[in-house]
Amino acid sequence: MKKLLSLLLVCIMTVSVCCPAALAEESEPVKGTALFPCDEQGIPDLGGVTIKIWMPMDSDYATFASSYDEFAIVKEMERMMNVNLEFIHPSASDVATSFSLMLSDPDDLPDIIMCGAVDSYYQGGVTMAYADGFLADYTELISEENTPNYWRTVMDVPYLAAGAVDDTGRNIRLGCMVSGSQESCTCMWGHMIRSDYLKAANLDVPTTIDDWTEMLRAFKANGVKYPLVLNKSGYWMSRNAFSCAWNIDARNFFIRTETGEVAYGPTTPEYKEYLTVLNTWYTEGLINPDFMTDTSNETWSMLANGDAGAITNHTVGYTSNYYNVVELQNPEAALVAAQMPKLKDEDELTRVMYTSYRLDIGNAKYIVSTTENLEECVAFLDALHNPTINFLNTYGIEGLAWEYNEHGYPQYLDLTNGTQEQKLAQYIWNFDGTSDSDKEYIKTSKYCYGVQPQTIDLYTQCGYDGIFPDFAVTFTDEEAEVIASYQTDVETYRDEMMLKFITGIEPLDKYDEYVETINGMGLSELTPVYQAAYDRYLARAAKLAEANP
Repeated sequence: MKKLLSLLLVCIMTVSVCCPAALAEESEPVKGTALFPCDEQGIPDLGGVTIKIWMPMDSDYATFASSYDEFAIVKEMERMMNVNLEFIHPSASDVATSFSLMLSDPDDLPDIIMCGAVDSYYQGGVTMAYADGFLADYTELISEENTPNYWRTVMDVPYLAAGAVDDTGRNIRLGCMVSGSQESCTCMWGHMIRSDYLKAANLDVPTTIDDWTEMLRAFKANGVKYPLVLNKSGYWMSRNAFSCAWNIDARNFFIRTETGEVAYGPTTPEYKEYLTVLNTWYTEGLINPDFMTDTSNETWSMLANGDAGAITNHTVGYTSNYYNVVELQNPEAALVAAQMPKLKDEDELTRVMYTSYRLDIGNAKYIVSTTENLEECVAFLDALHNPTINFLNTYGIEGLAWEYNEHGYPQYLDLTNGTQEQKLAQYIWNFDGTSDSDKEYIKTSKYCYGVQPQTIDLYTQCGYDGIFPDFAVTFTDEEAEVIASYQTDVETYRDEMMLKFITGIEPLDKYDEYVETINGMGLSELTPVYQAAYDRYLARAAKLAEANP
């Protein structure tokens, strides 16, 4: 199975959604569905049918619109596909109750339910929704001929396809947003270091954990108050920013790539070594003492005012908090990016790089079994992956929501004080077929300032086959009960002890006692559940690879 997974990951095809610049100039026809007549762009003519969509209204949009049918892109999709989209918006204050009320009236159900509501609100989840006959099984309609856009975007990509079907072989992810791509991985965060402080310490950018320790100590000796600042939102934790050196996930289950075994990172011998390093940094005053309560903006301020030398954070805050206020006026203080550290220089780059390359289950879309327009719904959801439709849903209306920049990519306009017409011309991410899949677009037009492109280039070199594929695994009812019974307590204790070990409240010579305790709290029950789910995922992947060599 290990070899199978490695083969699948090697064979992953980058999601072949046209980049924005290329799409604008595209002239070759795109293949359309065989279910309905299609135009030269592969967009189907759905014959004027009405499709009812149950879909919560995003709070940002609700400030200036009462329904999605007011949006320009919806009207444009209706025109392009010859379809009438009728929206049912649940109460924003209590979506769960609205979902239950919707289920209580079987004579007035929608055709499609969006935004992953079935996963979140149907008792027993998607598996039970199919078992109850609530959801339509459209598997027989999924093919390269009937759903060509979905096939190209998802089913032709082994890494994604294995998460698009359940353990019975039923296809359940038609229309689901694809986040990122193999090329981009949506790695828009990183280790960023003040170059002036590096120069003052006469050091190169660190590559190993020992290099980091040397650098932080040098910064401290030079009078830097907090050599490294971390914040409570936890990119340093959730992205394995330093635990990556040991190739473990410091928060969750992960895959030991050398064996294919599922292990829980926070109980491994490597995790103790990782905690030992963090405890050393904390004890020596090399990180901010309030790292579990300091906010992201507070840590950026520490870096900008000179109190800090390095930060581990998402680059989205870099432009306004550092680039504009420090770097533009003082280029010598420019930030430089550091690759995810290793234990030894000769080690390979980490295999536990967090990646957002996945099917976005929070944006899952489901067809209700009572629909009288199954083929129309299938064709509509497939069209969301069509390059032209996807472009529309990603950027909105040209001239109102975006315009082309000097690189030939769409650039969103600042609509902070935009007119009602401009706001209604925005994209609606819930319809988006892909997100952040073009690395060059991200580097030149989205995260394009100072250190941002460098972080993206560095982190997309790392591997993510050690990350547990949570978007793709499925759990049985019995397994879900085990998770519900134990996981919250296990994670609460994990976080409590992590903080105590780092700060020294609990000595690390009690680590074995901690592991024994957390196993007794239910981790020993959870581990075989995750292993079984992963084994089934591999089996699905193998079956798909055999069926589509």
